[in-house]
Amino acid sequence: MNANEILKEYAAGKRNFRQADLKGISLIKANLREADFTGANLANSDLSDSDLSNANLNWVNLRGAKINGANMRQTKMPDGSIHNDHLTSARYALKFCQLL
Repeated sequence: MNANEILKEYAAGKRNFRQADLKGISLIKANLREADFTGANLANSDLSDSDLSNANLNWVNLRGAKINGANMRQTKMPDGSIHNDHLTSARYALKFCQLL
């Protein structure tokens, strides 16, 4: 699945991207609010400045992912915690990448 397919499906109302292999995908500034990526592989992806508010990232592989400036308000992270902030540093998320 590539970025255009994800964005097209999202625009059509799809929010379930569970178990998707999205390794290395570039979704910079994408609106992915309330998307469910449970168990997806987002390793080495670029989600910088994306809106991931209320998204589910449980059990997601974020190893090497860039999430600078991503809106992570109410986002469920790989360790099950929920965030209430705007991430400005991918380094902040690295602690979650190690939990997989």
